[in-house]
Amino acid sequence: MASSVVPYLLAFDMQWASIALLWYDYCLTFPMEVRYMWGTKFRLSTLLYILCRYALIANVLYLLAAAGWLKSRYERCGQNV
Repeated sequence: MASSVVPYLLAFDMQWASIALLWYDYCLTFPMEVRYMWGTKFRLSTLLYILCRYALIANVLYLLAAAGWLKSRYERCGQNV
């Protein structure tokens, strides 16, 4: 039983690590994004940039929510508080 759980937990550990790396990248590049993307006239390239940059966050959060990893610890333990 333990051997079947390990790949499952490893996949979620990798998912959390990728989220941390993604947020680290966003924090580092956000000032440049504000300067070069938000300060210019809105064009198709601006829309494509926004969709590519922020769709990944939405996708990762959706997958974590679907797997039940974004619930509070009380909900995961069966104690709806």
